[in-house]
Amino acid sequence: MEIKDCELCQLLVECLKKSGTNVDITRLSYLSLESWHNLLSLARTQRVLSLLWHRLRQKGLDVFVPAAAAETFKDAFRQNTLHNLRFYGELHRLLSVLKSEGIPLILLKGIFLADAVYGNIGVREMNDIDVLARPADLARIAGILTEMGYTPLSPISVDTTLKSAHHLPRMIKNGHAGFEIHWNVTSPNETYTIDPCGLWDRAVPVRIANCDTLTLSPEDLLLHLCLHTSYHHQFAFGLRPSCDIAETIDHFGAGINWQAVTNQAVQWGWQRGVYLSLQLAAELAGADVPADILDRLRPSDVTEAILETSRTQVITDSKFVFSIPVPFAELLESKNLWSKILIFWQRVFLPKAIISSQYSVPMNSIKIYFCYPLRFVDVLRRHGHTLKKHQQNDASLQFLVGRTKRIANWLAQP
Repeated sequence: MEIKDCELCQLLVECLKKSGTNVDITRLSYLSLESWHNLLSLARTQRVLSLLWHRLRQKGLDVFVPAAAAETFKDAFRQNTLHNLRFYGELHRLLSVLKSEGIPLILLKGIFLADAVYGNIGVREMNDIDVLARPADLARIAGILTEMGYTPLSPISVDTTLKSAHHLPRMIKNGHAGFEIHWNVTSPNETYTIDPCGLWDRAVPVRIANCDTLTLSPEDLLLHLCLHTSYHHQFAFGLRPSCDIAETIDHFGAGINWQAVTNQAVQWGWQRGVYLSLQLAAELAGADVPADILDRLRPSDVTEAILETSRTQVITDSKFVFSIPVPFAELLESKNLWSKILIFWQRVFLPKAIISSQYSVPMNSIKIYFCYPLRFVDVLRRHGHTLKKHQQNDASLQFLVGRTKRIANWLAQP
């Protein structure tokens, strides 16, 4: 049986939910091999392929999977497990050195979720190891990683990072984990930025990769997951963030202080993003969010239109969504020529701290002024093709641009 794309998305959502048995067994059992491969492809673009196989086996639905599709599932699960084991080995090396020097570290998102929350390192896909360090320790941690064979994507300047970003340039080593060393979970000068000191005060001990370290409190972890999928990426990461939120709530259960979650969301100015993230996680991943919490967080101006816009954004191919950053969406959507020029100007003439970081030029050097023509060319190279498609009235691109701007504008409201 062949099914439409929208039905395939619905089937994926039903299969991914941890609890409940609302999967359409009849439709699942009569899927053609081609439809199974389409489902596999969709799960891969949504970054939940290993999790989907895990859920199918949990629910006893793997008996409906054709042998060829099952082999693809199994191979993907094996590869992800080996991939994550390499991550754990590198994390163990880093934590061992940091322990000997008395440098604390807080694990963020994927590496902690895979081990402690999902309870199976092969289930949760990861691209990097994200950790939080104190500003005073950034240079030393980067130095240790350099000694381990890692190189930064751009030269490291702690002073520049503290002024323009919330983490050092990504550090990579061929065939191994990438590391992102954060000093905060929000970038400076954002309307939703926070002081990270409270995260350290509330951090809790955990043992990961056979090492003792720290992770965020359950409340801060939940808030960080909501921040990352909403304000940071306008729901461009697919279904995986909603699954992370659902699994986190299920894992900690009664241990989550929901009053603290709502209070902190309001205090930090994250209420809109947290509400939208929790609402979508409840709908798309079966997250057990208390109804009264959603009622308390629900902004007065939320509409079904913004919810549907966000749902659509979640299930759109993330590579396509990431091709339209918010400023570019604003430029394309603007009807006023002067507004377009102003937006483009602001994207080219970024603050010196950011240009310094991107082009590896000291802020106090006259050479930094020669970087702006390069920035101009880079912007045109990166977005020129998309701009041309938009001018040719590409329908899917125009819909995406409109969605991205609507979500960003709604989140930005006070």
